[in-house]
Amino acid sequence: MSYYLYPQKVCKAKVSYLVVKSLDNLPIWVLTVAYAAHIIEEYFLDWRGWTESVSKFKLTWAEFFVANFAVIVLGLCSCFVGFACPLFSYMFVGLALANAFFAHIGTTIIKRRFSPGLLTSIFLFLPICIWAYIEAAQKSLLTPLFIGVTLAGGCVIMMFPILLQMIKAKLKSK
Repeated sequence: MSYYLYPQKVCKAKVSYLVVKSLDNLPIWVLTVAYAAHIIEEYFLDWRGWTESVSKFKLTWAEFFVANFAVIVLGLCSCFVGFACPLFSYMFVGLALANAFFAHIGTTIIKRRFSPGLLTSIFLFLPICIWAYIEAAQKSLLTPLFIGVTLAGGCVIMMFPILLQMIKAKLKSK
């Protein structure tokens, strides 16, 4: 027997579709927790200061937290949606990969300086994202189009706060 919490009571049931669906996309749940660890790494190792030292990108800690709050909300939404709409859910996986490769691994290589967030990118994001795509493959979802759309979607999501920063800078300069 499994127990499920409902607003006013605890009920017993053999299997709930919601729970099965939730366990079905366990890699996305784990990735959401990994993203929280990634945010902690970036904060404590001063990603904001690092970014300002290697680029023209300026970001307050408040903006950092707002953007990362949105990422965690996206992760949780992806967990709940799961395989009911895998293109949506896997854009969160694409976001993690885009973040890992463009914001951390790539910049560390290009700038030859450690990027705060690199450790969780390598040791959490990459293996969990591979696991997630293996799950998609087991459900016969993994096609070049699926990979392309989810990675492109992840890149667009990653670029959104950067675009807003550029707009903010233009508005301030007027």
